[in-house]
Amino acid sequence: MKCVNQGLKVRLYPDEDMMIKINQNIGNSRFTWNKLLEDYQNTYKLFKLHGYTKLKCNMTTFNAMLNMLKKEHAFLYLSESSSLQQVYRDLIHAYNKFFNGESCYPRFKSKKHDKKSFRIQNNRNIKIKPHTIILPKIGEIHYRTSKKYHEKLKNIKINNVTIKIENGKYYDVFNIETEIPKFPKTNEAVGIDLGIRTLATLDNGLKIANLDVTYEENMIKKYQKRLSRQKHNSNRYKKTLKTYWKWIDQKKNKINDYYHKTTTQIVKKYDIIILEDLNIKGMFKNPKYSPKLQRIGWKKFVEMIKYKAEIYGKTFRQVSRWYPSSKICSNCGYYNKDLKYETEWECPQCHKIHDRDINAGKNILERGLTNLIEETMNLWSRGDSTVILLSWESISP
Repeated sequence: MKCVNQGLKVRLYPDEDMMIKINQNIGNSRFTWNKLLEDYQNTYKLFKLHGYTKLKCNMTTFNAMLNMLKKEHAFLYLSESSSLQQVYRDLIHAYNKFFNGESCYPRFKSKKHDKKSFRIQNNRNIKIKPHTIILPKIGEIHYRTSKKYHEKLKNIKINNVTIKIENGKYYDVFNIETEIPKFPKTNEAVGIDLGIRTLATLDNGLKIANLDVTYEENMIKKYQKRLSRQKHNSNRYKKTLKTYWKWIDQKKNKINDYYHKTTTQIVKKYDIIILEDLNIKGMFKNPKYSPKLQRIGWKKFVEMIKYKAEIYGKTFRQVSRWYPSSKICSNCGYYNKDLKYETEWECPQCHKIHDRDINAGKNILERGLTNLIEETMNLWSRGDSTVILLSWESISP
């Protein structure tokens, strides 16, 4: 059993007064983010004039800035205090990622385009009832979920709650601590080659097809076109907008369901999972492949396998993106430098006919296992030499 943090999402049904309060909290969080970011930028310019090249973020500084902001803007007291404190925690995290080179510079949030959400820490002020949730500064809101989640919410530790609006619907995401049993060991390994024609190809020849969401995409385009011709905020516009949101949700739910079921089966069946470390962000810059990659969602697929392998006690590794997995013969090791876009090719040395994707999966598995053995040997080499000898003999054929 492993204790992990898990998100539990339920649908909220607030009345008009509750909607106003939720929107007020979302607006306050957005306003706080923008003001703190603006104040930090102005302070950074002042420090830069005196020769400082980097101004370190810390919670004490941002907390003092938040208190001054509250005194200046009294409407911020309408929000629960931990929701505004969470704003500067997120801002510090964004700055740290920027200074570490992991992301771009934090930007200001827009009322129209950014995600509408805020987070409340559970300081024993969040209460769960059979059909309602009591949130501080907001009140009692009706919610709906399955019987399984009803029972879970009664007996589980809740760290925080995120209230969000998605496509006109209100949701509550509980961050909970729960114990998850590990999957039993199967002593099997798999190499997976990601592709455009198929979502993924396993080294044993199994090909996972791309999910067909053409119908949902056509319906989304249809209602986008209809919205563009209607008067904004008219009754017909609002009615069309609900239908448009319905098709967006249907497409998203269909993709999530397919990817969750597929990745869970892979993690359940294999103890060692090897994939390529593809430069997905760089590939999106290619106008030829970008629309197809957006539909496939490689990043979602890889991230699901990665976090599920960690939760359920499996080994996940990625081989270098520069490793020519498609061009190497998995049978004899011949490097076919002339291979371009052929789906099948014959090895000039051993004359074995290869399916491009299956061959790549086999090479990815072999390379990943080699890297894994090297990692293990490096760990052993830091210990006693007797341990190295005994361990090496134990795995030798």
